[in-house]
Amino acid sequence: MYDAGNMLNFLKKCLKIISKQRVLFVLLNWLFFVTMLLAPFFISNHYVESEDGFFNSSLVRDNALLMVLNIFLFNLLVSAFALMTLTGFLFFAISGVFFLVRAWFWGALLNGLSTMHLLIVLPTLILEGEGYVLAALAGIDVGLSWLRPQSVFKEEGLSRRDAFKRALMECGYIYVLVVFFLFVAAIVETITLIFLG
Repeated sequence: MYDAGNMLNFLKKCLKIISKQRVLFVLLNWLFFVTMLLAPFFISNHYVESEDGFFNSSLVRDNALLMVLNIFLFNLLVSAFALMTLTGFLFFAISGVFFLVRAWFWGALLNGLSTMHLLIVLPTLILEGEGYVLAALAGIDVGLSWLRPQSVFKEEGLSRRDAFKRALMECGYIYVLVVFFLFVAAIVETITLIFLG
């Protein structure tokens, strides 16, 4: 049965885990959005034009629910988990590299947008960007946990193994928010694509 108190406690736990790494969280936000906004200034007028890509199928284009699921699953499984989180498990810096490449790529796509189109896609950029920030935070935390446990769990004296296990558990809590942001972003992006026609 649905219990609002348990749901609120769970959400508080998710936010508490993120607040432990608030400096890294803020830094990742700055890096992502500043890189995205500065990228167009370093790219010539020959910008990368967005094509239908994953929406080539008329079945997906004509069905809003399928479009939402397609966008959400691709962003969650490929962009967030495989590129930004899983790579961080191996070595935390790799997560940061893919994170900045993604921001730069978005900046390249923004280069060709008019101001009006930029304002229309801005909600999607913010929501999806925040999902990627959290995914990178999770990957960096887990990667650092086995490399330098004291940098993630200060003054707790955890072994590498215990720190890694705890970071994996905390990664799950962070991913609840990743899923939320990317799902809402997929809905907003689908509405935007339908609106832009």
